[in-house]
Amino acid sequence: MKSYLTFLSFSLLAMCMLAQTQFTSGKFKYEVIEGTDNMVQIIPKSNSESGAGYSNLVSSDFKTSVTYDGVTYYVVGIGANAFYKCKLNEQAILQLPEGIIFIDEGAFSYTEMGSLKMPTTLQFIAETAFNDNKLAGMTVLADNPYFAHLASTQSNVTYTLLTNKEKTKIIAAPGAKPTQFSAGGTTYLTSITIPDQITEIGDYAFYGNPTLKTVNFHAGITRIGMGAFYGTQLTKVNIPNPECVIGNSCFSNSQVGSVTLPQGMKKLGRHVFFYCPNLTSLTLPEGMEEIGLMCFASCSLTSVNLPSTMVKLDSCALQDNPFTSINLKNVKFVGRQAFSQCTNLTTVTGNGMLEEIDGAAFTRCALTTAYLPEGLLTINMNAYFRCQNMNSFTVPTTVTTITGNPCVGATALTAFAVADGSEYFAAYDGCLYATGGSTVKPESSRADGDVPAGLTALVGVPTGWQQSVLRVPEGVTVIANQAAREVTSITEVELPSTLVEIRPSAFSSITGINKVTCLATTPPVSGGYFTDAVYENATLYVPMRSLELYMNAEGWSNFQHIEGLDTGDDSGLIGDVDNDGEVAISDVSALIDYLLGNNDDICTACADVDGDTFITIADVSALTDMLLGNN
Repeated sequence: MKSYLTFLSFSLLAMCMLAQTQFTSGKFKYEVIEGTDNMVQIIPKSNSESGAGYSNLVSSDFKTSVTYDGVTYYVVGIGANAFYKCKLNEQAILQLPEGIIFIDEGAFSYTEMGSLKMPTTLQFIAETAFNDNKLAGMTVLADNPYFAHLASTQSNVTYTLLTNKEKTKIIAAPGAKPTQFSAGGTTYLTSITIPDQITEIGDYAFYGNPTLKTVNFHAGITRIGMGAFYGTQLTKVNIPNPECVIGNSCFSNSQVGSVTLPQGMKKLGRHVFFYCPNLTSLTLPEGMEEIGLMCFASCSLTSVNLPSTMVKLDSCALQDNPFTSINLKNVKFVGRQAFSQCTNLTTVTGNGMLEEIDGAAFTRCALTTAYLPEGLLTINMNAYFRCQNMNSFTVPTTVTTITGNPCVGATALTAFAVADGSEYFAAYDGCLYATGGSTVKPESSRADGDVPAGLTALVGVPTGWQQSVLRVPEGVTVIANQAAREVTSITEVELPSTLVEIRPSAFSSITGINKVTCLATTPPVSGGYFTDAVYENATLYVPMRSLELYMNAEGWSNFQHIEGLDTGDDSGLIGDVDNDGEVAISDVSALIDYLLGNNDDICTACADVDGDTFITIADVSALTDMLLGNN
């Protein structure tokens, strides 16, 4: 039996862990592992939140094999959550039997017991097997080829740490050490000095330890794993090695109030100090270049000092903190929601190195003026979302891309401004427009008159705009994402003949619009981007000859009131090629004759059914689809 198990591939075993049969024998409930030769794992007796249903166990309760319904099964594993929240026996050393190959996720999570001794056959321990445990110790038989234990004396109490075979990596640590098994007295692990031979602290090694307050790291530590000290009572962190890699969520949800990191450490990953409510100030060392996603989110930071080497703040990096000012220094990239919910933030400064502000970066901050230095290249949609105190937003000349309205919900902002000399954007009537496309220079210079030449996209209408009629100039082809979202002063919208696309949420949250005029003969691409109230109550006016197209076009057909408009040009209907006042099969014949050169007496404007400005065989297909109701 032992030799068979030695050569069993655990990876293959893990792939086959699908429940087939469950039964109870002796103290335990077992589950047959599909695809194996009569092998079982111990599983929870109860699925209650209060525990897995086991108590008062001794080593002799564990069997190497059990018989059920006339069949002998070999016990090879401790299944997921098998002893979750159980009080097994604080005064005992429990010896797992030979033949146990694996200990699955949460198997001893929240478990209270004495010391656990592991067999030589053990090959796999899940990372979360001992989360939040209150074990007295963990030992491994010396002949085990994969695992070992390391004795470590802390405050005159000796603890045994579960390690790899080489004793260089802590896999799991006990939560408590009974001083006398006979008396049942318990001394909890409150502090630990990492032994010198340890170079790595594994994922979740001390996860959820309810009493651990102090850890002393030495300079030889090269990695602290994911979630290693998550949820502990740890009060301060001092990492001496700049080459040490700190795993995601390593110190999250802990009581850390002081962080000291070495000069030369380049990066902190995701969620490293997320939700550390005692952390009130932060000074990061020179050499650090990047703060990862939600790294310091939801702490209590009242001051943050970034190094001059910092270049990237990832998404939500400093989200939901009470500091009032931040100096970005040489930061080049501010990630999505990096400062979101920093509701006390009134001042942002820097050295002008910023190149991109991602979407929602400063959501709900208390800024009155948007930080937009010369040198900035990209402003993403909603970068200053719901900054209700903001009354000044000036786009610098260097910005080449704005992906959508950057200031939705900034109710104090009544007008956008653009710095003189910008070749990419212009302010007109208080609104923000792209000129020649948001990343392409305009083809012509500014013309005399009120409307700048080359306007191609309406990027944003300020939320605090006071006018009731939004007139989008001729030449504009695109209404950008959320361009007029929440601008509740608007009651009328006039769209130009050049418009080809309205992007998502362009007019969302506006219910008071009662009139929409669109002069484009081909309905612009548009989903349901007006509110239901507008579709129900407003009247849509379109060129008379395009009336039927709008009535059948996606988005536009949502309007319950659509009327034709005499635009002064050919008032015939699109598709009415023979100009008899209706679109019929005869128009298909007339269009084919025109393409064959047999008939020049047609309405050429009406014959451009697909709206590409050319009359080709594609218009025959488009006209046929129209008659069949497919377009």
